[in-house]
Amino acid sequence: MENKDNVGYIYILASPNSDCIKIGGTEYPPLKRIKEINSSDTYKNLGPWSLIDFRQVKNWRKVEYNLHYSFRSRLNKSIKHQKELFRVSTQEVSKSLNMIEPEEIIKKPKIDRMFQDEEFFDFIINLFKFTGLMNWLNIQGAWTFVLFPSTVGGRYFTINIGPHEVAFSTVGKKNRPQWNMILLDRLILDFEEVLHWISFHKGMYKTDCYATALQRSVSIFFPGSFGTVNEFLKLDGVRRALIAYWNEALIRMNEKGLMSTFIRYHNWNAVAEILNRMVKNNINGMEFNRFTK
Repeated sequence: MENKDNVGYIYILASPNSDCIKIGGTEYPPLKRIKEINSSDTYKNLGPWSLIDFRQVKNWRKVEYNLHYSFRSRLNKSIKHQKELFRVSTQEVSKSLNMIEPEEIIKKPKIDRMFQDEEFFDFIINLFKFTGLMNWLNIQGAWTFVLFPSTVGGRYFTINIGPHEVAFSTVGKKNRPQWNMILLDRLILDFEEVLHWISFHKGMYKTDCYATALQRSVSIFFPGSFGTVNEFLKLDGVRRALIAYWNEALIRMNEKGLMSTFIRYHNWNAVAEILNRMVKNNINGMEFNRFTK
């Protein structure tokens, strides 16, 4: 049984003003740690530091020690009062994160289950791509991605920005179809093709149905498989409405420095694996954006 005191996060940070990367660990979410690092005397002059890769593990102190030991010959010893700056590429450290022993990874069975369903994973990749969610890695915790949460009615996944859901799918059963919800900006109502599609698929939409949502929010509900949801994402106007709402909501969360009430359920390792898959396939130039060292 894992020691709860050692559960935490391993992270890789990079900065355009440093030829080194920072490899560290923490017991609390990286968002808080990154803020501390960017304001500390040792690191702030080399910042701003951004989150490049991460894992949630059962014993972060052990994993951090092993990583530091692996790259000890490339430790930057010219900067005083630190032992976490290394002259090594982010690709190399990310490979080491991918080699962490499976039993150290938090919630690994749920992640494996996600990748066993190719149609679901294809949809999730498209959703993350179309919304630009990976551009907000630094503020994970303000937004959350939860796999197979224990909710009434059964959810396959849910994504929250702050206190409200912006996307979810229910678990379909023999006598009950899978239902899907995606929240967008109201400009989606200007696209007649989308409205016809919703009607044809026996769906519905509601405006401003979440008290905590921003104004102009529209929640689209419809039954169907993840293949059906992928079809919806590709309709003209959907991507524009997704970006308009999700990015505005994320900007506000970032400006206020707020955390989601669902942060304890966020699946960090699932997001890390989605990121790795996107980088591997160079989706939207993510390989260039991520590996700059």
